[in-house]
Amino acid sequence: MDLTPHLVAGAAIGARAKRPSVALVLALASHFVLDATPHFDIAWIGGSGLFKAIDIGLGLLLTGVIIWRVRHWWPLVGAVVAVLPDAPGLKERWDTPPSSIFPHLTWDPPWGIAVEFVVAGAALLWGMRTPTWTE
Repeated sequence: MDLTPHLVAGAAIGARAKRPSVALVLALASHFVLDATPHFDIAWIGGSGLFKAIDIGLGLLLTGVIIWRVRHWWPLVGAVVAVLPDAPGLKERWDTPPSSIFPHLTWDPPWGIAVEFVVAGAALLWGMRTPTWTE
């Protein structure tokens, strides 16, 4: 999955989870669940630098919207944890054959791209419906 759905899903989990430990575990697990969902990596499968920049920028913008809405920093933590498995050096360990541990399923366009938009949109709406945190 591209960076945007991972970031937004992690931010939504960070916003919605009542306990930080639960948020961390769910945000990390969300990465592998999303990668196992058939999708098409728009920016990262033969994408240009422009697509990668748009992916990163859009993911950060939508994560920022969730952070702004809940007025707390846990969505940022959830977003970072959700993209951690794609960090250089770790990504190869998870989803590069023959040693891949978790499946990374792809689906050709247009349906694979639609899945990414639906996931990011649903996660954004779910995260935005979180009540503002009060300490």
